[in-house]
Amino acid sequence: MKRHLINFFLAMPTISQIAQSCNESRDYFFYIKVDSGVSCSQNANITAPYPPWYPATQGYNAKLGNCPIAGISLGYELLHTLDLEVSIANRSIFKYNKFQTPTNGGDSYTREFDLSVTSILFSANLLGQNIRHLNYQTNYGKIYPMIGAGIGASDLLITNFRTTGLPPTGDSSPYSSFSSENQYTLHRNFTYLFMAGFEYSHSDRWAIGTGYRWFNAGQFKGPQYLRAANGSAVDVGNDTWNMRFRANEWFIEFKIFI
Repeated sequence: MKRHLINFFLAMPTISQIAQSCNESRDYFFYIKVDSGVSCSQNANITAPYPPWYPATQGYNAKLGNCPIAGISLGYELLHTLDLEVSIANRSIFKYNKFQTPTNGGDSYTREFDLSVTSILFSANLLGQNIRHLNYQTNYGKIYPMIGAGIGASDLLITNFRTTGLPPTGDSSPYSSFSSENQYTLHRNFTYLFMAGFEYSHSDRWAIGTGYRWFNAGQFKGPQYLRAANGSAVDVGNDTWNMRFRANEWFIEFKIFI
């Protein structure tokens, strides 16, 4: 029995061995990431069939402007080489505003609506952290490039869809009236993105990154049910606006390992 006890204690790792084991890098890390930035929309490529939509000398197409991004992700980093993550992000509010003059004459007016885009995406990002000549070593971490792609779905919410600046009609006198009103319309679209940037990882505890992202939420339609200037409800059926959402984005993100 005494011999067995001696062998048992001799086989136990020493304190220094335990410390060395604890200091060894793990092959994987879970992380939480928050990100922000700005989303710059491209032309919405809007087409409106005639009838019921009147042709205008300025057309219908326009950019939707820029808006901030707010997002959060849960991910898994493997061998300091591959990040796999699921994220949810919101981009709001984009604004469409198009002054129009009818080609057949008459008073001018302004078409407008707001757009919010909320996405859920699954992404894979390749890191240059462990690739020779693709990282720069600092005292406490590394700077390296990253590229990635993601797929998922987006909710595109159109609100405040209306035509404003019309002459007074009926009870609106002496104030301007509006037409083609719809409070909100929701579409869900397949979405994908590509990204490229740089990341700094600090002692495998946290990381911060920045870069460029191409975001595409696809084609979608405008409202089908509208309220006209005289208050009547209108179903335009298949004669809705057709449009798309694409954006160039700059992002900054903070990642903490757990």
